[in-house]
Amino acid sequence: MTDKSGQTRKSFLESMKGKAKEWTGALTGRDSLTAEGQLEQAGARRRRQASRLQAESDLEQRDAAARAEEAQLRSDQEQLVADMRRTRVEGEVRAEQEARKRATEQAGRHDAAQAEGQFEDDVQRQAQRASAAANRETEAAAEHYDRAVQDYQQAAGEALRTQAQAARQRRRAEGVDDPDLP
Repeated sequence: MTDKSGQTRKSFLESMKGKAKEWTGALTGRDSLTAEGQLEQAGARRRRQASRLQAESDLEQRDAAARAEEAQLRSDQEQLVADMRRTRVEGEVRAEQEARKRATEQAGRHDAAQAEGQFEDDVQRQAQRASAAANRETEAAAEHYDRAVQDYQQAAGEALRTQAQAARQRRRAEGVDDPDLP
């Protein structure tokens, strides 16, 4: 039964049934009925604990997924900002390149060759700086995303371990009457 409220009702009823058997056994002097009632109560407690652990696991998994999605959004935003900055810098470089080119043409052919060489060096340095800045921002965004993925994977692993523990306890609780179970 995967319905959490159904499991809670079932464990409550089993607990009450176990308590009734325990009292009946105690009143009638039947130790086996008393022991059976106590076992049913213990099984009900284990099912309640397993249900609680399952609920905690589900909550942890949802939280981890939300954190991963939030980190992805932040990473996407940081990438968008880096792209916008790169585009702006490239536009500024192009505008400056056009302005320098016009100035170079006016200065004459001899001066034009020298100015153009200097200009190309400046443009290349500015482009390299802009590219380096964009690369650093992209790397930072990627690291942020990687950390978020690691956090998500860790939380998901913890959720899976909690689910496995809940399943083991549920199986153990449901098999209380089976003496062959560990």
